[in-house]
Amino acid sequence: MTLSDFITIIQSQPDGVILLEGRRNIPVSDYEHATRLARSLAQRFPPIRFRSGNAEGADQAFSEGVAQVNASRLQVIAPYASHRKSFCYADAIYVTPDSLSRIQEDEIAYKTKEATPKNKGLVDGRTERRRLAAKAAYLIRDTMKVTGYSEDFRKPICALFYVDINDPMAGGTGHTIRVCEQEGVPVVFQNSWKDWIEEDVEQADGGNRSSASA
Repeated sequence: MTLSDFITIIQSQPDGVILLEGRRNIPVSDYEHATRLARSLAQRFPPIRFRSGNAEGADQAFSEGVAQVNASRLQVIAPYASHRKSFCYADAIYVTPDSLSRIQEDEIAYKTKEATPKNKGLVDGRTERRRLAAKAAYLIRDTMKVTGYSEDFRKPICALFYVDINDPMAGGTGHTIRVCEQEGVPVVFQNSWKDWIEEDVEQADGGNRSSASA
């Protein structure tokens, strides 16, 4: 996807939500790229909101970029309420699967199993075994980030991921990508969005920083 393609998606729903997330293991240089991109997008598209999953690595890198502009535009979906409390942004909006009604949770659990069938036993056993419930909460959270569950937490219009380019569908990130494909949410990996930084996103970022320092 090119930057122009991405802008066209935003223009179709200028008050939409962009999902930003990815692997926990991310080199320092890529961490900085992700932060810079998220900051630039938040500056350039003020009505857009952003969503992530509160994990270390790529999630944190993207979230930092948004928070540097306006943390209140950041929606964070954590697996449980006390998850990484020391990394919370005061103005960001935090929710967990506990926010779901039973009907909503059952629907999201179904979509979780559809996206990654090998986790069916884990998801089905979440109400019976505490150990399974803790693991299933992460999968439910990952699906919830994509499906949304209310007017305030709508399905994202696009998702930007930092992945293992050699195995992008691995782990929790791969599950989230599969849910995006299942839900018709366009996905973009860093081999595309890194190029955006060298295009006019970079110019918008530089312009805003120049204005701020004037």
